[in-house]
Amino acid sequence: MKTRPGELLKAAQREAANVTTWADLSNFLFDPDVGLITKAYPVGPERSKFMRSPEYKSIRQLIDDVEDRTGLMEGAVPKKSGKFVVRLPRSLHAALEAEAEREGVSLNQLVVAKLSLPMSHLLSSQLAS
Repeated sequence: MKTRPGELLKAAQREAANVTTWADLSNFLFDPDVGLITKAYPVGPERSKFMRSPEYKSIRQLIDDVEDRTGLMEGAVPKKSGKFVVRLPRSLHAALEAEAEREGVSLNQLVVAKLSLPMSHLLSSQLAS
């Protein structure tokens, strides 16, 4: 997504005038899937360069201004997308893929099932064997 200088700041200013919390503005700009800055600068080097620009500094100031205006109210946290990245050793990744295949489920389904178990359940089942 090509943007002209100042375009992101103008969009952020328009959005800032209508949001009820700083988190809403932050989501508008930085949401991993649909955030304006995320879409405009999806890769590291481009985004790093933008984050050193005067335009980015103005956007950060705008977020601070909205926070000052709206305060840190309860519940004003960015909405979670339901996604996160976990780095695993290749051997563990391969073992999980093999287990998922044996169980006839996707890797995602297997990992979600494993993560949904309380740690105490895992520890007690290990002690029982």
